[in-house]
Amino acid sequence: MKRLISLLAVMALLLSCLSGIALGEAEKKYTETEMKKDKWIKVEQEGGPTLGYSAKSGVTILEVDGLAFKDLDKDGELDVYEDWREDADTRARDLAAKLSIEQIAGLRYTAKDPGADADAFKADEDQFVRHFLGNALARSDTGLAVEAVNEMQVRAETAEWGVPVIVSMDPPSGMLQQTTPLALGATFDTELVQEVYNTAAKLMRSMGVFEMLGTQADLATEPRWSRADGTFGEDPALVRDMVAASVTGLQSTFDEEGNDLGWGEESVIAQVKHFPGDGAAEGGRESHQPFGMFNVYPEVEEGEDPIGFITATLPFFDGAFNLDSATKTAGAVMPSYSIAWDEDELYGELVGSNFSEFKINLLRENGFDGIISTDSLIMPDNPMNIPTISVHGMDGKDVQEVVYQIIKIGIDRILMPDFGEEVSFPQKIVKAYEMLKEEYGEEEAEKNFRDSAIRMLRAYIETGVFENPYSEAKVAKELIDKSGITSGFNTYNQKSIVMLKNSGDVIKQYAEGEKPTVYIPLTYSQPTSNWMTGVTTPGGWGLPIDEKTASQYLNIVTDKLGDPTGENGAYTENDIIRATAEELAACDFAVVFMSNPSSGDSYNKETGEYFPVTLQYREYTADGDNVREDSISQRVVETVMETPYGPTVTKSKENRSYYGNSNKATNEGDLDLVLEVAERVNCPVVACITASNAMIFGEFEEQVDAILMGFAIDKTNFLPILAGQVEPTGLLPIQMPKDMDAVEAQYEDIPRDAEVYVDADGNAYDFTFGMNWSGKIDDERVAKYNVPALTTPETVTIELNE
Repeated sequence: MKRLISLLAVMALLLSCLSGIALGEAEKKYTETEMKKDKWIKVEQEGGPTLGYSAKSGVTILEVDGLAFKDLDKDGELDVYEDWREDADTRARDLAAKLSIEQIAGLRYTAKDPGADADAFKADEDQFVRHFLGNALARSDTGLAVEAVNEMQVRAETAEWGVPVIVSMDPPSGMLQQTTPLALGATFDTELVQEVYNTAAKLMRSMGVFEMLGTQADLATEPRWSRADGTFGEDPALVRDMVAASVTGLQSTFDEEGNDLGWGEESVIAQVKHFPGDGAAEGGRESHQPFGMFNVYPEVEEGEDPIGFITATLPFFDGAFNLDSATKTAGAVMPSYSIAWDEDELYGELVGSNFSEFKINLLRENGFDGIISTDSLIMPDNPMNIPTISVHGMDGKDVQEVVYQIIKIGIDRILMPDFGEEVSFPQKIVKAYEMLKEEYGEEEAEKNFRDSAIRMLRAYIETGVFENPYSEAKVAKELIDKSGITSGFNTYNQKSIVMLKNSGDVIKQYAEGEKPTVYIPLTYSQPTSNWMTGVTTPGGWGLPIDEKTASQYLNIVTDKLGDPTGENGAYTENDIIRATAEELAACDFAVVFMSNPSSGDSYNKETGEYFPVTLQYREYTADGDNVREDSISQRVVETVMETPYGPTVTKSKENRSYYGNSNKATNEGDLDLVLEVAERVNCPVVACITASNAMIFGEFEEQVDAILMGFAIDKTNFLPILAGQVEPTGLLPIQMPKDMDAVEAQYEDIPRDAEVYVDADGNAYDFTFGMNWSGKIDDERVAKYNVPALTTPETVTIELNE
């Protein structure tokens, strides 16, 4: 019997060994490849994600059922947060429970841009900082950028828990630097927008970037606002749809058939901004600056319910946070700098949105459970003397008090470059935890920190960065080279151009191989001086567009230069010989490249005077019937006066009105040039306008025969349209006001409420207007969006602070 048992034991052992071989080698479902050039190991597997790790970080591969998992905490066991089969929320909660308060404090800070320098990561690495603003990095040489990010990931992986680095970037700083949302808005094409942002996401991921600080969901309801080109327009429905398309393009990974796979290897977190909307800028002044700190919401009629504030939230709640696509909602949101003004605090506390408990509660109470991250430069005490410090409404608070306010109201992350203070920002965030404990108790303080950790880690895990944070320089370079998205000359920019006027069919289709002959005047650039380097660049004459590129589309006639008459052989504005009448007689038309009027300063810091933001070239004096003599915002200002009996404090309301003051465009010469050309030539004149926001056309429209408008895109995109090779298809995403009186009459917070300009041909430059070769465009885009503007979100009910 004993012999039988022994025999059975031997057989069992043999079967066990054979079984082990079968389950191990035979059923192993992954392969490892050393990426020698990029210094990491790639693990590819059937039925699971691609993993990436560094051999020198201490991380090893755990094998479970033939599948590969990263042992990020290096304990030889598969933790829940390391198990990619679990959902992101479960994994995030597991890891958040393991982290110390000090480590969570590091996660709650966004560090300064390291550029392509991994060593710049060292100080923040030791404090468990894992989020970086990478604008300079994204502009760096691709190979150097990939090498730097990979090295930062090795260091992060080496540390406790192996939490990877998340590099983020602003939209203009890398892959979308050659277009603007306003240009894309002018296409009225959500499929195109999704494609553009999806391509951008692929390029960002190829360089190790996992988050974009965009898109901008603001409504450009104030035509003077300088950040209009960062929006998709002023209409709530259009902006809602464009924001949803852009967020889907950023966050979703698609297979070869175009199926939406949701979060995946090509996903980038979208951080939409600036909640609750930053477009209702009083007088058009920008909220980065203290003199532009207020958004205002004039009532449409006396006694009516205010709607502007609620309307501004629509693209967030109905668009970014209510996606039809697989990722469901934007992963992150950024509050605005501005103070939503109401004397009775109808829109919350009179502080910037980064400090407003009311506005953060609007997000949380209406279902948003993603990352809330502050904008940058929101701290007092600025030894770098950066002029755009936006600590609006936090007067008299020191840095620690401001940090505490941000953490207390439930914002997850502070985007704030460290100014080199003795106490780092992560340490200030730890101090905020202690202050929370003192005010609310340890349980509430810990909940605040761990809830934020869950939200941040969940979003990071969803991108797959925990599985593979590494990049391949070769792949990144190939993607960038073939994408076309980094070139300013491309089809989607051309589709965005709006033809506003075309009298006599100047812009038309030409026969194949035929090129129009066009007069393009030389323009003079004024001398400039770089305030940082002190280097002065002399003025000079030149074509306003690259001659080699333009010659592929047009036969160019231009001016000649005479002898230079300036000092040291420099050219002056007088050293020009204009084209002769005989040369001009051979031209089909003349082209003048212009920019929209660029307003002079709207505030004088020395005198405290406010000036109107103007949309016309010539001087504008703000003394019409619609100019407010008293500003809507009336902040109480305290003045301390020394008297023989001691200091006396007086309080007064600050009037921020610019009534009676004047301003004019800094580029008034653009108007001079187009009028001079129109007077001199005997052929039709085409104005090609590069615009960043609305403008007044009455100063020159009647003197030109055709007008093309592109929204802050490269001028070369006008060429195929001028040559008749591409038919214009763009529509106005914003209104063009009749005049400055119409600008003053409209309300900052209401979409599409301005009296618009009507040209000599009877066309109104209104929302959705645009022309093609056949005349005014009237297609399905116009039918869909040229309806009364929406005013309230459909998915949530916003209750004001009554």
